[in-house]
Amino acid sequence: MDVIIVGCQAGDEGKGKFTDIASRGAYAVVRYQAGPNTGHTVVVDGREYRFVQLPSGVLQGCVGVLGSGCVIEPVSLLAELAELRAAGLDPRLWISETAHVVFPYHIDQDGAEEAWRGAEVATSAATGFVTGTGRIGTTNRGVGPCREDKVGRIGLRMVDLLDETLLEARLSRLVPLKRALLHHVYERELPTTTVEEDVARLVEQYGAAGRELEPWLCDVPAWLREKRAEGRHIIYEGAQSFNLDLEQGTYPYVTSGYCGAGGVTVGTGTSPAHDFSVLGVAKAYMVQVGGGPLVGELTGDVAEHLITRGKEWGTVTGRRRRVGWFDVPLARRAIETEGITELCLTNLDVLAGLPEVRVVSGYEIDGREVASYPVRLKQVAALTPVVRSLPGWPDQDWPRVAARGAGALPGEALRYVEFLQSLLGVRITAVSVGPDRADTIHLSGPSVLADLAGAT
Repeated sequence: MDVIIVGCQAGDEGKGKFTDIASRGAYAVVRYQAGPNTGHTVVVDGREYRFVQLPSGVLQGCVGVLGSGCVIEPVSLLAELAELRAAGLDPRLWISETAHVVFPYHIDQDGAEEAWRGAEVATSAATGFVTGTGRIGTTNRGVGPCREDKVGRIGLRMVDLLDETLLEARLSRLVPLKRALLHHVYERELPTTTVEEDVARLVEQYGAAGRELEPWLCDVPAWLREKRAEGRHIIYEGAQSFNLDLEQGTYPYVTSGYCGAGGVTVGTGTSPAHDFSVLGVAKAYMVQVGGGPLVGELTGDVAEHLITRGKEWGTVTGRRRRVGWFDVPLARRAIETEGITELCLTNLDVLAGLPEVRVVSGYEIDGREVASYPVRLKQVAALTPVVRSLPGWPDQDWPRVAARGAGALPGEALRYVEFLQSLLGVRITAVSVGPDRADTIHLSGPSVLADLAGAT
């Protein structure tokens, strides 16, 4: 059984938690895209584990795999591994030898490009949303510029770190190129060090990191074929989400990679003819980090309620997230495009205590119904949400509710889940009512997640 886990919104849905749960019945968990710009959090018995480049399934003892669709910052990856070892874990890991490498000049370029885009993050027409001239809200981890080099065929791969002659020759051309770009185009100050000094430092630091990671480099497509032939179960852990996908997302407010289920074939070398199940994850309300569309965005007391109870600050950046009511058309587009067969809903407990909860069930522009999510930014900015209201529910002892199962959910909360299910056209097979692994309720009926997790 091969299962792809993807987010149906704009990231931060809680994919790490359900990857961790599904990993109980898997042999390996594969990241097929992203890099040091993403973060997944898993809580087990009250202890919080934060994953940035590593797959979150390693907590269950699975083999972690980083495919060629990932970009690797090897120095911070080694630090992340050291932190896990200090916590008593010793993850098994394989890294694609052809994954591209993030260097410090990519981070400098990322910041310069973001400043060039505009003075403010593009969240409205006033801040450049309609014209695409505001900041997108990059994490400033160098991922986009690294992929620019990959597409431009001037990037360096993990395997290239092992060849000192090649590494020095390539960096001797790349470092002055990046300096010229930053200084002459983006008007950044030149560093006080010389090109030769920078090249020598990078060759030493990144060459050493490459040699330390060399035992874990491999031909990932061949390794995956071998494990599938052995009948092993493999989980493909999506990072970011469908609506941040470079091809299918809300461009230009997207990431630089392929976050959707289709990214698995590109980022791991797995045949598209392979039989996958696709499991979607959505939060019980919308969140957005940085710029881009958020139909039904909330402010005031309700927004503060969701942000405070949901701890809506980014794992990697620490930035406060924007929040809104659940956007059905946006999530449904992800479900239909990705072929999602079942959905997991997170943060149901966060909505508790509100007198009513609302759902964006559709859109209008100038009083006319809009059948699908538009691609023109001017039309997106003009969208008016069609909102449906449902009664809220009181706060609960949520760990106790989770322990007792679906029958212990407040009736209004269960009706909210059923209402979303009816609008989305896909079964919701599990809900999360707290951050801990144990704060999960498997709903009745057959479920790929329950099979992998061994739930009864």
